[in-house]
Amino acid sequence: MLIGMQQVIETDDLERSTRVRALEAKVDALYSEIKYYMTKISRAELDERESQRWTEVISFAIHMEQMGDIVERLLLDLEGRNIKQGRSFSPAGRSELCELNSQLRNNLQLAMHVFLHGNVQQAHTLLEAKARFRVLELQYAARHLDRLVGNTLPSMETSALHLDMISDFRRINSLLSAIAYPILERAGALAPSRLKQAEPSTVIASAC
Repeated sequence: MLIGMQQVIETDDLERSTRVRALEAKVDALYSEIKYYMTKISRAELDERESQRWTEVISFAIHMEQMGDIVERLLLDLEGRNIKQGRSFSPAGRSELCELNSQLRNNLQLAMHVFLHGNVQQAHTLLEAKARFRVLELQYAARHLDRLVGNTLPSMETSALHLDMISDFRRINSLLSAIAYPILERAGALAPSRLKQAEPSTVIASAC
């Protein structure tokens, strides 16, 4: 869905947007199946570690379902507020939204590695990626406002949608980064400030 959304941002293709939104039904179906399966497991028979993993699986599924909801809503907004109105983002704005989307896809891959393998260093890397995304998001929002001051017509026409999309991208990124916290908590790497200082790390190759 993230890949499809980027293609819609790039092309203003209404039919593609409709096809991508249809994927949300599959996300919902998978979420329901996972939840049904997990609720059939008797937690009374699980040890402490298994019980923790049960919670992590349910939380991961919930986050993925919520991400699907956000993407579906963003596509509906793109259709109603841009494509059907004959509006397009400015070239600079389109490029920035696509870059944020690309970063989300990278972070999704990393989040899945963290969920599957429970690697503490990768969990640190995921939170570092969250911080980098936040910096990029603020930078692009500021650039957008600069374009408004410069009276760039496409930026003015699509301003509200552009800023709404940046805000929802941040929500998606927060859902992804939340996957790191149970792993770090289990390893004793969380502090009252939520995270002890992480060691320098390199983003894993598969997330690039």
